[in-house]
Amino acid sequence: MEERLCRRRFTGCFSPSGFSLLEFLLVLALIGFLLALILPRFQRATTASRFAEVRQQATEIASFINQWSEAQVQAQFSDTSFTHKDFLMERITTADNNFRSEPLYHRYTGNDNFNGVEKLISPDDIPRNPFNQASCFNAVNDDRETVPSLNPGLIYLTSFREKRGQRGDRGLRFFYLIFTGTDPDPRDHRLGSWYGGMDDELEAGIRRGVLVNRCPDIPYQSSRVFN
Repeated sequence: MEERLCRRRFTGCFSPSGFSLLEFLLVLALIGFLLALILPRFQRATTASRFAEVRQQATEIASFINQWSEAQVQAQFSDTSFTHKDFLMERITTADNNFRSEPLYHRYTGNDNFNGVEKLISPDDIPRNPFNQASCFNAVNDDRETVPSLNPGLIYLTSFREKRGQRGDRGLRFFYLIFTGTDPDPRDHRLGSWYGGMDDELEAGIRRGVLVNRCPDIPYQSSRVFN
């Protein structure tokens, strides 16, 4: 009798209790609630970090764009006088076809026209788009049809003219790099959006990007070249 009682007590002390269905559902609900709070904040922080990296990449590329345009100015023939603005905005071909330059203006850095800029950068230091880990000069970071692109982190050269004074004063032309965001255009889902209120045409939106250069807005004289 005493042996049976001891066995019963021994078994009762170690019998598994487990979770009831209600307790299990409550735990799941709590986990879901915590994830709903944490994940959006984590995603926002991750996205913000990536765009901070894109801005840093754009700052580096801006420096190399200036080096490239300076090299183009220095390499032109003595009978031409193209400016930094011309090389950034215009297609330039000399009469004997020994000199040719394609514009960077209104193009993503993944466009072939940025090949000259890319060649100035060490392969180990090539900036990469943190959203796809590809070189900013890779064709995957170009979009020949959509401005702004639906692909985030694409860097784009745009410009505006600041008028100063009157009586023929053309003022200055400013060049900026802006980049695409993660959200589609709410008015047209075939288009992407610019990050952080940037814009490819409005001065206020352009100024939110990364300054590349400012040049006197001397009119381009196409009569000096054959396009």
